[in-house]
Order: sequence, then structure tokens, then C-alpha cells
Amino acid sequence: MRIQLSIILSSLLFLSCNNRGETNPVQTGNATVDSAGVTKAAANKGVVEGTMVPADTAIIGAKEVISEDLLNKAEVSMKDSLIRLSANMRLDHRIFGYEKPDTNSKKMILLSIFTSDVKGNPYRCPYGSFYETNEMEGLELKFVLDGDKFIEVNVKKEEAILGRVFIDKKWIEFE
Repeated sequence: MRIQLSIILSSLLFLSCNNRGETNPVQTGNATVDSAGVTKAAANKGVVEGTMVPADTAIIGAKEVISEDLLNKAEVSMKDSLIRLSANMRLDHRIFGYEKPDTNSKKMILLSIFTSDVKGNPYRCPYGSFYETNEMEGLELKFVLDGDKFIEVNVKKEEAILGRVFIDKKWIEFE
């Protein structure tokens, strides 16, 4: 009798497990669920963590999500063609300079607001990872050419061109 009861309880326990292949959304970050069960993003971010982001913003370490309406863009000066970016704690940025005009090419330099992107250069960018352009240890980014989806930029140090990178135009403003 005990063996039969144990088998029945084990079977019920096994069958009661949610094994239907359904997934429930995981609530993280500042997302909330309203009374109708709809997930809402917090007003200060505009997105729910877990939202798909482009491959060029793949994250190493922490899972910071960048809201499209809270982007901090780099500015190209019309006077000297230098690209400048000042970090703003209320706006997000993760700007890669790629070896080729393709987000799947090698990442050469990074400007990011996120410590997990900058500290220790986790993407192993040859020119480094920085919070803003004034921290770039003598490096300068100089606009060269405007393309369809990317701009071409020379990486300079003391007037010598070290190389060129390509930056997605969604991260650039012309002043």
C-alpha cells in the first residue's frame, strides 16, 4: 500500500510540473506588471530588459538595455571635423568603431556609459574603451566620409593617423 501511495504521489508531483513548453516573462530591472498583466517599462528607461537589441550592442557582463529615445549621440564639429562625446548619466550610449562598415566586423574602439563595457576593455578593442572622448588618452576621432549607414573616421594621436574605423550613423549628429 505504501509503495502504491508513493508511486501515485510521485506521479502527481511529476504531472503537476509545468512541462508544457510555455515560458513566463521574467521581471527584471524597472519593469512592472499592471492589473491586466501587461508588462510596462519604467518611465526613466522606456524599455523592458530582455528587449532585443542589435548585434552591435551585444553585452558583455551586465545586461544594460539602451532605450532608443534616450540615446546620447556623438557630435561631429563642422569647424574641425572632430567627433566629441560627453557622458550624460541620464542618456545612454554604446558606440563602437568597427574595422569595416559592418557590425559583424572587429570592434576597434568603444565609447560607452556602462562601466561593464569600459572597465578592463572587455571587448578587447585595440584603440580602447572609454566613457567619453575627453578620456581617450590623446586619441582623437576625426570625421572623414559620410556613407549610407556608417561614417568613416580616422583615429589620430598627435596628428598621426593610427587607423580608421566605421561608426553607425544612428550614434552621430552633425552640429
